[in-house]
Amino acid sequence: MSRILKDKRANRGDTRRESIVRAAREICLEKGFSKITVSDIASKVGMTRSLFYHYFNDKDAVADAVLDDVIDEILTKLEEWNQAREIGNVNKALDEIVLVLRSLIADESPFSNRMIQDGNAELYIKFIDQAADRIADYIAQTTVRDFEQMHGLPITNVHETFFTLNVGLISLIRSHPGVSDRTIKEVIAQTLHIESYIA
Repeated sequence: MSRILKDKRANRGDTRRESIVRAAREICLEKGFSKITVSDIASKVGMTRSLFYHYFNDKDAVADAVLDDVIDEILTKLEEWNQAREIGNVNKALDEIVLVLRSLIADESPFSNRMIQDGNAELYIKFIDQAADRIADYIAQTTVRDFEQMHGLPITNVHETFFTLNVGLISLIRSHPGVSDRTIKEVIAQTLHIESYIA
């Protein structure tokens, strides 16, 4: 596991706190975050409301923790892809990242439409922004650095480019699930100015 993910997770070590986050996440999928109460979460974990408030100030603080938890899972999948990719084979890496993206946007995934339902649109937008930001950080510190060492860097404003690309790809695949893998791959390559690496 990368230092980036280890540092993030080290700050969240308490078992009860993790139980609250898991419970909130499960309830959110069942009935939507806007309908969750602190009592719902405390009851699911088997604790009192006052004990809940020992760990979180309010429901919104739990929402932030849930988002962090989900984003950690996404980054773990990206890290698995990054570690497994064939160094120097940009074409193959792009094919594989398209599959990872599709899996992240599938019906039961974090980026699916379920989070928008039941009044969760504001939370979903916050989630997209945070996820895009952390994914851009991770990619810039790992994959981009490796690419730059081998091939040079054809883009400037790396974080901003990847942030924009992440948000756009999530929206594209979620809104147009029938878009071809080839089109997604070409959009990535064109945005990053690496068209000459794709077959």
